[in-house]
Amino acid sequence: MGLLETIKQTSTKAVAAGNPAQVLYGTVEKADPLEIRIHEKLKLTEEFLDVAKHLTRHERVVSIQYENPKTWTKAEIGDADKTTSSNQGFSNYEMKYAKMIFEDGLKIDDRVVLLRIQGGHRFYVIDRYREGENVWSYPKEK
Repeated sequence: MGLLETIKQTSTKAVAAGNPAQVLYGTVEKADPLEIRIHEKLKLTEEFLDVAKHLTRHERVVSIQYENPKTWTKAEIGDADKTTSSNQGFSNYEMKYAKMIFEDGLKIDDRVVLLRIQGGHRFYVIDRYREGENVWSYPKEK
């Protein structure tokens, strides 16, 4: 191996060592089986993907504590402002070890952030993202 080739290899390894993962952005084209488009020439299929658990259907055990004025109807209970005063007191609810099932897995057209692991054959989907004016918008019901 010549000196020039040795310098090239050393430089390549040095750059690679300083950049062990690369951040990529993609769009979900198919949910099951999962396919994510990175750009026109790169579409990743599920055999190359690891997905963060919070982006899949999963279960969590939680405890819930809630308080609302006793005068509220069931229709009023929710995430409404609780500054309302009540002369009849408050109802308290507490549920320990409740199982919640999160059904919101990746869907077609979700924009995702991925990490390309050094070596380039594994991609870790770390989260969804929104950009620009869509950051605080909620999907309209169809």
